[in-house]
Amino acid sequence: MKSDQINAGRLVKSTAGWVQGVNSVRNAWALPENQLKWGVNVTVRGGIAQTRPGYAMRLSLPPGNLQGGVFFAANKQAQAAEKKTVNGQLITIPRQIFDVDGRGVAADELTYMIFAVSGNVYFAPFPLEQPKNWEDYRLAGVKMDEDVDRCIFTLATRSATTSTGGDTTVTPSHRIVMIQDGISSPAYWDGSNRTGVQSDKIPVGTWMAFSGNRLWIADNNLVLASDLGDPTSWLERTSGAGRGDFSFSRPVTGLVSYVGQNTDTRLIVFTDRSTFSLASGILDRSAWASTANFQNTLYPTVGCVAGKSIAFQAGQMWWYSQGGLVAADVAAASYLSSQVLYKDVEMARTKRYMAGNQSQICATSFENYLLYSVPYLEPVNSATMVLDYAAASEWGQARNPAWCGVWEGTRPVEWTTGVVNGQPRCFQFSLDYAATNDGSYNHLWESFMPERTDSYLRINQDGTTTRFYNRIYSQIETAQLGDGMDLKQFVYAEVECKEIGGTVDVRASFRGSKGSYQNVLDRRILAISERHQYENTPFEAEIDELGFLNTQYRRLVTESATRNARYETCESPLTADIDKAFSILIEWCGEMGVEIVRVFQDPWSEKSVGNPNANETQTCVVGETGDSLKIDILPSPQDGPLGENKTFFAKVYKTVTLPCVGFPSISATASASYLSFISYSHAEEQAGILAQQAANAAAVQYKISNPC
Repeated sequence: MKSDQINAGRLVKSTAGWVQGVNSVRNAWALPENQLKWGVNVTVRGGIAQTRPGYAMRLSLPPGNLQGGVFFAANKQAQAAEKKTVNGQLITIPRQIFDVDGRGVAADELTYMIFAVSGNVYFAPFPLEQPKNWEDYRLAGVKMDEDVDRCIFTLATRSATTSTGGDTTVTPSHRIVMIQDGISSPAYWDGSNRTGVQSDKIPVGTWMAFSGNRLWIADNNLVLASDLGDPTSWLERTSGAGRGDFSFSRPVTGLVSYVGQNTDTRLIVFTDRSTFSLASGILDRSAWASTANFQNTLYPTVGCVAGKSIAFQAGQMWWYSQGGLVAADVAAASYLSSQVLYKDVEMARTKRYMAGNQSQICATSFENYLLYSVPYLEPVNSATMVLDYAAASEWGQARNPAWCGVWEGTRPVEWTTGVVNGQPRCFQFSLDYAATNDGSYNHLWESFMPERTDSYLRINQDGTTTRFYNRIYSQIETAQLGDGMDLKQFVYAEVECKEIGGTVDVRASFRGSKGSYQNVLDRRILAISERHQYENTPFEAEIDELGFLNTQYRRLVTESATRNARYETCESPLTADIDKAFSILIEWCGEMGVEIVRVFQDPWSEKSVGNPNANETQTCVVGETGDSLKIDILPSPQDGPLGENKTFFAKVYKTVTLPCVGFPSISATASASYLSFISYSHAEEQAGILAQQAANAAAVQYKISNPC
């Protein structure tokens, strides 16, 4: 039965308002009209597929093995605030904290990026200016292993300490950053010097977490706890009540602190196959042994494969397991899981081509976004899966999260977030495709920039930097638009675009359920929306008079599809413009958003008669892009019935002679047969081997029974 729209004439199908984001697991023609088949470097917030927020390169890091890093806000006090009388007037001298030179600075905290390259640990103070010599920013007292894949950085708090030496000195509670690599002595830094501390008094381990005012360290399948209030002291585990460590069935793959039921602080312990928790909120160590359910199992069959994949978003804890992305509300878990559903099934395209080793997956949450960098088509993290909890964010609107597809352009090793001068900011340490002109592939990028362009640094000979801008490549692939019934002919498509800024190159292509995408639009759009696009030109003053510049709108119409031989595919005798439904692939380079896509299709008449069956005489091969070819190839021997394979039979005799000192030698002869499906020479060779073995065994057995 034909669709009513087809019977009436030309069919027009539209897709818009993509608040449900990307879904690559469902059949493309069965997708709802508010979902996309795929997206690259786009967001779907507000239902418009537009270029993602920009990345800005902040630092070119030293070359070598980039092992990770973290945002650190140092606050070790150098001098407490005090009141003094000066010239008869009472004034307040503000509190001072230490800078890296040991001097007091009037500030609440000083922010740094801490990172490791080839075992060396460096710090970079904000506002992140490119150093002329990174050696000046290396922690001289810290040296980790240069070959390990990753260093683990964990923020902890050291409680107040008191020292007496004539005068009593109180050091208030302050933050420190702990560093482990599983091989070297652990290290820590509090921001008060340029050396750091590497101590053999701290147990060597890998994953760490600060929970319940203690530092917890994973050493293979053991979890160890520091002294209360001091991550650098480990005396309690060797003396007194409650000493000892916690053992798990498999090596620990991640640790994180979490608030569980009744707002109790718990330490979540992951192995690759299971998830456990410890009641870290119980501060009295002597009470651990008598506390019911101090150590318990949360998820007996779900573990974590990457310790840096643990993140928190929308009140839930997220991590990457062997089967995919998992989200769980541990506070409501009642200590035992009934069923855990994977949250990344819509990202089936990424999961299909993910590398086997997923231990380096890293993640973060920022604003309403959840980002997971995974090894897609490469052994390193080349794609970042992005989940947006604010795709539909109006008051009263259902707040269902939406996958935006993947963001590309960098290869994150670790994500880190922090607040600088009251502004939340998101950063990534990345092993990039291209080196800066200082020869380094290691870079620190800031994400979620307001402009939708990427920027990178050029290091000048005098040590200064120059910033350059690069347009972002983006793409979306729509669902297959049609009525899912009769064949139709693709005529043309319309693409309504908005949020256009700068120079944008756009390409549109169509594809049915077979064949490859066929290009039907190439267009360059020129639109000025930012000052840097026209400053220092003769039109600068004239444009400035317009005031604030808006992003722009365009309605793009593709050319009509032309049926010719290059549209053919071995999957069907029909050309590519004849199908039951069509997807539109829109690619662009620059700042742009896609609002609506319409596809115009005409009825395609067929004779209502049967068609005689005929066997295919050539083999059809279809590539990833849909391109195909026909070839003449011999059938594989493994595909043929066993009875049709030709066999080869051989029987061989072999004699073996063993020496016998002072007596005649011992000889034995044996025969063996072999049936081969390959060739007679193969059958003869295999029969000879078997006969040789049988003759040798017989001779040895006779020699044992009749010693020389």
